[in-house]
Amino acid sequence: MPDARQPVRVTGPRAVTPTSRRARKKQATRQAIYDVAIRLFMERGYDETTIDDIAGAADVSRATFFNYYASKPEILHEIAAEALEYARCTFDRNFSRAGDSIAEKVRRSLRSFAMIVERDPRYYQTVFLDAMRSQAGFVAANRDAANRLINDLTGHMRAAQRAGELNPSLDAGQLAEMLTGIYMYAILSYILKGCSGSLVERIDKAAMIFLEGCQAR
Repeated sequence: MPDARQPVRVTGPRAVTPTSRRARKKQATRQAIYDVAIRLFMERGYDETTIDDIAGAADVSRATFFNYYASKPEILHEIAAEALEYARCTFDRNFSRAGDSIAEKVRRSLRSFAMIVERDPRYYQTVFLDAMRSQAGFVAANRDAANRLINDLTGHMRAAQRAGELNPSLDAGQLAEMLTGIYMYAILSYILKGCSGSLVERIDKAAMIFLEGCQAR
C-alpha cells in the first residue's frame, strides 16, 4: 500500500521496459511529454496550456508531440485511465487480504483513496475535472479501464456474497457500480467544494451507509 504521507499520482505511460535502445528512447520521450503536460496543467490550468507550451517545455518539436499524442485531451484521458487502473489495483489488493471482513476491505480501500487525494488535491482536480470536461471522447477513451474496475469489483462482491457477508439477493454488478460511484462522487464533491473538510471522514460515512444496505443479516 502506498505511503499515505506522500502524494500518490498515476505515473503515465505504462509498459514493460523495451529491450531495444530505440524503443526505450521513444518510451522516455512519451513519458517526458506526459510529465511536462501534467505539470503545466497544474501550474497554468488545462485550458491555458497549449500544445506548443508542452512541446517547448519537453524540449521536443510540435511534430514530435503529435507522434505520441493525437491531441491535448488524449493526455488527460490517459491520466484518467491510469487513475481507474490504480483504483482497480487498490481494491484488488485490499479485497485479497485474508481474514479481513468485507467492512474492513471496503473502508480501507475508500479511505486510502481519500487520503491520497487530500495530500494532492490540485493533481486530482486535473484528473477528475479537467479530464471530464475535455473534448469529446473521454468516455470512449476510458471505457476499457472502467469496465476492468467494475468487472473485478463484481467478482469481489460475489465472493463476499458466497462467504455470507453480503446479501446474496442483491445484484453483485450493481453493488460494484455503487461502490465505484461512492469513490468517484465523494472525490468529485470534495474537489467541487474547494477541498474543504475531511474527505476521509466523508468517504468513511459513505462506506458505512453502503455496508448498512448490503451486508447480510
